[in-house]
Amino acid sequence: MGLKGIVFTLDSIIAFGVMLFVLSFLIFFRAETSSPYLAAQQLHSMSEDILTVFSESTISEVASQSIISYYISEGILNETDVDKKTIDIIGALWSAGRSNEAANITKDILENFIPQNLGYELLIDSEAVYNSSDTTRLSVEDSTVAISSNRIASGYEKYKATEGYVARALAKNVEKSNTLIVMGDVVYSSISKKDEGTRCLGSNGNRINITYIIDVPEDANITDAYWFVESSWADDRFKVYLNGDFLYESSGNPEHGGRSLLTYDTLRDSLHTGRNVGVVEYRWGNPDENAGGGCEGGDDGATHFVVKYNTTQLTTLEQFDKQYFQTVTSESSIRYKKPIFIVGDLYNMSVRINLTEETEVEQLTLKFILDGQTFDISTKEPVNGIVEWSDAELKSNLSSYDIDYDELGGRYFWFMLDIDEYNRAELTDYIRYMEGDDSYVSLNYSEDEDIYNYIDLTRTLDEYTTAEPDLYGFYRYVKWDYNLTNKIPLLSKWQLAWLYYSGSNPEQLARSNNITLYNHDPSNSSSDPLIIEFVRFGHDTNPEGVLISGDNNFELNFSDGYAIDPQYSLGHTTFLIPASVSYGDIFEVQEDATNDAIQRLEDLLGEDVSTIDIVVESVSVAGVPYMWGPAQIKLKMWV
Repeated sequence: MGLKGIVFTLDSIIAFGVMLFVLSFLIFFRAETSSPYLAAQQLHSMSEDILTVFSESTISEVASQSIISYYISEGILNETDVDKKTIDIIGALWSAGRSNEAANITKDILENFIPQNLGYELLIDSEAVYNSSDTTRLSVEDSTVAISSNRIASGYEKYKATEGYVARALAKNVEKSNTLIVMGDVVYSSISKKDEGTRCLGSNGNRINITYIIDVPEDANITDAYWFVESSWADDRFKVYLNGDFLYESSGNPEHGGRSLLTYDTLRDSLHTGRNVGVVEYRWGNPDENAGGGCEGGDDGATHFVVKYNTTQLTTLEQFDKQYFQTVTSESSIRYKKPIFIVGDLYNMSVRINLTEETEVEQLTLKFILDGQTFDISTKEPVNGIVEWSDAELKSNLSSYDIDYDELGGRYFWFMLDIDEYNRAELTDYIRYMEGDDSYVSLNYSEDEDIYNYIDLTRTLDEYTTAEPDLYGFYRYVKWDYNLTNKIPLLSKWQLAWLYYSGSNPEQLARSNNITLYNHDPSNSSSDPLIIEFVRFGHDTNPEGVLISGDNNFELNFSDGYAIDPQYSLGHTTFLIPASVSYGDIFEVQEDATNDAIQRLEDLLGEDVSTIDIVVESVSVAGVPYMWGPAQIKLKMWV
């Protein structure tokens, strides 16, 4: 990759184009009655573009002439300040303790940009510069949707004189090596016609189809991929399709027939950029229709699809605000367990299921699972194929079990959905069809960590050690080690290929960096409950020390009755790297300042990211500043 370092000068034509783009969003927001989901997308686009205006436009291009003239006459600004970036002026005033002036300029600009039905707040390093809640605008406490965007900025402290040149640099275009991970949910349905308690007898002829959506960035260069499929029972059989192409049929071997790993050699010709649709058809495994076999067909929650690729997109973060169910079809009742994970604090959530208008489904039962315990929500009948649970319904039900939304951030919780009354053995009748594209859990939350305006990277965790072997490659002790030095950690997750001995009550201990996250002790009735399907575990950076910028480890320890197969389990972590460096040392020669900024940025990005274009802003600081920052500039907006 060639590196281009350019000294950046923004002219008014570019700034005017950016402002027109922002205004088009604002006009649309004024004109449309938006759903909460569309409103969140619009708010995020709006806040991002307004911060772009602040970062790339001079103060004279966006603030009113009257306020600029007034502060020049008062000696707060001078004539040369009008050609400086808006965020530099506001940041300089803030750093010099001129909070009123910073607030007044912010209000002067944003009152013209942002419609009256929206509230907003600008913050620098979590300190409010201006909050519109004290005006006639909506306060954040009364909002239904709140979104924030961020920038890392630095600039000049006013009233302090030095001489020389300083430079800052931004990675405008990069190529990064990233990983896309699609994890299957726990979904199963009857494939047997008779339940004998511990085993089932005879196939009922059912075929359970589960769809896996793999969205690869359009500009991606795919370098590797694999698809691991694990069925609900070891003797289930299944067929695998990708984008309509038949790829594989399992053997139904009682020991390992219910799992298969499809490598890139198998996937290569069918996998492409954009949306990919994978389908697995699960069915009865024993060729003797009257013999015993697995009662249920489906995914036990360990199935996953991994794509490694190169992309020029700085942001490829998974979205937490709408987490979709998978499309499922079956001629028997369906039990679906959906794991949910967010980074941050949960405000509200709702559930929507679309069974299509032609459905014959009589009822849907929703339950909530936390730490292996199941809590009833309610049973409903479809109306034109749709069933919904509002935030008020969910919150009320969970409150009755002393479950508060505050305890749900940064960890996995589950929704369990029964489509018709569930039986693990039954005769087939009509088709149950759940439309995955329109069935989801919607979540409104605020991030604990600021995750925008950085380069995000996801890596699989492939280094592990084992002890206490069990059957077929399963172990009762597994430990993953990984390093995030010079990274900003965001989250780590595990999807586990699990083995449970029915009726046992094993110890279950999960620790990260020697901090206990979960502990089921059979000898202690007040310890955490037993989790039978210990298939997902995840955490963010809370509590302190559980995920750090340095050496990390995650370990699972079980006693007899439970084990994990690390070869077919999946651990991954997502971390952030700043896309810019602030002003550095003062140099006598401008080129030296520019080269210093480029080198500091490349050192920061390290081996994870290759720069294509770097924007460098080099400025003479004669007569002005020492530097303020780097500081985090945040714009919050709500409706």
